[in-house]
Amino acid sequence: MDIMVKNDLNDLMQQRDAGPFIAIYLNTEAVLNDLARRRLQLKQLIDEAQTQLAQHFPKTDFTPFKTQLDNLTDDNAFWLQHTGPQTGLIVNAESLRRFDLQIPTQNHVSVNSMPPIRPILADRQQQFDFDLLALSETAMALYHQRQGDFVEVELPADAPVTMQQALGEEKRGGDLNFNSSPAHGVNYHGHNAKAEERAVDQRNYYLQVDQYIRERSQQSQRPLVLMGLPTNQATFRKLSKNPYLSQHLMVDRSPNGLTTADIQTATEPVQTKWHTQLADILLERYDAANSRQLALADPFEMITPALHGRIDTLIVADNAQVSGTMSATGLATTDNALPDNLIDELVDVVMSKQGQIRIIPADRMPVETAALALLRY
Repeated sequence: MDIMVKNDLNDLMQQRDAGPFIAIYLNTEAVLNDLARRRLQLKQLIDEAQTQLAQHFPKTDFTPFKTQLDNLTDDNAFWLQHTGPQTGLIVNAESLRRFDLQIPTQNHVSVNSMPPIRPILADRQQQFDFDLLALSETAMALYHQRQGDFVEVELPADAPVTMQQALGEEKRGGDLNFNSSPAHGVNYHGHNAKAEERAVDQRNYYLQVDQYIRERSQQSQRPLVLMGLPTNQATFRKLSKNPYLSQHLMVDRSPNGLTTADIQTATEPVQTKWHTQLADILLERYDAANSRQLALADPFEMITPALHGRIDTLIVADNAQVSGTMSATGLATTDNALPDNLIDELVDVVMSKQGQIRIIPADRMPVETAALALLRY
C-alpha cells in the first residue's frame, strides 16, 4: 500500500481492474504562494471522495484510500516539488498515482470501478506530445516530443536502427538470396533485378521497424508521426499495423543529414495543424467511416464493440455525461447507486484495447451525442 507512481498512464491502465478508483483533480497553480489553502482544498476533496465512495461502493473500506491521501497531504516534498497548474491523483486500495498536468481546470472528484482518466487525456491532447519516426530507405530514428521538449530516443543495441542491423549480412546461394540475422531470423528473396531485390529488402526491413515501433507506441500511447520521403512513407504505411500511426499528420521530407534541431523545426507545421485542425480531421474521419457503416453515435451501442476491441477511435465531447455503467458481459444499467458516467468507462475500455481517445468541443460534434465511435471493422 502507499506506492506512488508518477505520470505513468500505461502502468495505471494495466491495473484498471483493481478498482474502485478515486480520482482527485486539484488546481495547484501558484502553489508556493498559497500552500495552506491548497492543503485545505485537498482535504475537502478527500472528504468529498469519502462521500462518493460510500454512495457508489458502500462495502468498500475508505481507510486505505484515506491513509495514502493523508500521507500525501502532509508531504512537504510533494507540495514544494509540484508547481504546475494541475495535479491529478488516482488512487485505489493499493497504490496512488500522481499526474502532473499543464492545463488548469476546476477542482473535482470522481469515483468509478475503473480509473477516471479523461482530464489526463484532455491535458495531453492540448500539449500534443507525440512520437516521431524518422525513416529513410535503410535507417530509422525515434524522437519524443514531451511538454515542449524534443529529444532523440537512445535505442538499445537490438533495435532495427539500420537495414544491415535488422537483416544481417546478405548471403547468396542457389536460386535464392537470403539475409540471416540471429536476432531476427532469415528473410529470403529471389534472383531478381537489383531494384526488385532492393524493394524486397526494404519491405522486410520496414516490417521489423513497424513491429519494434508498434511495441513502443503501445507503451507510450501517443500519436506516431512519420517523417520521410513520400515514396518511403507510402511503402511503410502499406505494411504498418500500428494503430497509433497518424494518417493525417506527417512530415514529407527526408531526415538524412538533418540535426535534431532541424527535425524539430520540420515538425512545427504538424503541431500547428494538430491544434487548429484536430476537430476537422476527426470529423472527416467520422464522415468517411459513417459512409462505410463503420461509425456509431449512440454510446450504449458502443459497449459491445468496445469490449471486443472493435473501436479504433472514440471521439468524446468535452462535456460528455451519460448515465449508465457497463459490465464484462456488455450490459448497461442506470442504477443510481453506481458510478453514473458511461463515457468514462468506454474511455477506459477503448484504451485498454489499444484504441485512441480524442476530445473535441461539444459544439463541434456532427450529431447530438456525447461520443462517436470509429470502428476497425
